Amino acid sequence: MSPPSPGVCDKDPPDVLNKRRCLEYLAALRHAKWFQARANGLQSCVIIIRVLRDLCQRVPTWGKMPGWAMELLVEKAISSATGPLSPGEAMRRVLECIATGILLPDGPGLLDPCEKDQTDVLETLTKQAREDITASAQHALRLLAFRQIHKVLGMESLPASKASARNRKRRRDGSDAGEGEGEGKKDKKEESAEDA
Repeated sequence: MSPPSPGVCDKDPPDVLNKRRCLEYLAALRHAKWFQARANGLQSCVIIIRVLRDLCQRVPTWGKMPGWAMELLVEKAISSATGPLSPGEAMRRVLECIATGILLPDGPGLLDPCEKDQTDVLETLTKQAREDITASAQHALRLLAFRQIHKVLGMESLPASKASARNRKRRRDGSDAGEGEGEGKKDKKEESAEDA
């Protein structure tokens, strides 16, 4: 009996695993190892990733951002700072990176450190999605500048604390005061000077 010819037995058995899925899972393993090595120990990194994941779930514009791209972006933004950042500073820095156009088609892009070939992790984002996320980050930065971070986080505004109310500047002269407010104080001072 002669051996079968080389093209006859090239069919895969029915229980063979899907090659594309296996490659995706291997990439996910590499991403998890990278995250454990680079991002997990970085101060504020995990917190900001959680905040941005929440933002991606709440805001459809941000929902188009791939999760791996977001994790890479947060790690790169925070690790490039000169020192450790508080969560507020880290959030501002990440939003600044996005707002300056890193996601835009003519921007620098974001390469996957876990792949041998140069792979842009933002390639699945459409041009419109890139512009929308950039504009949304710019708007979020404006909200942060005007102390309205609660709108970015999707929560109620916190009540003003008594300490911040005490730290407000007092009016120095009658020109800033309402009509008649400064005059009463002035009269009392003059009366006490006359009594003396």
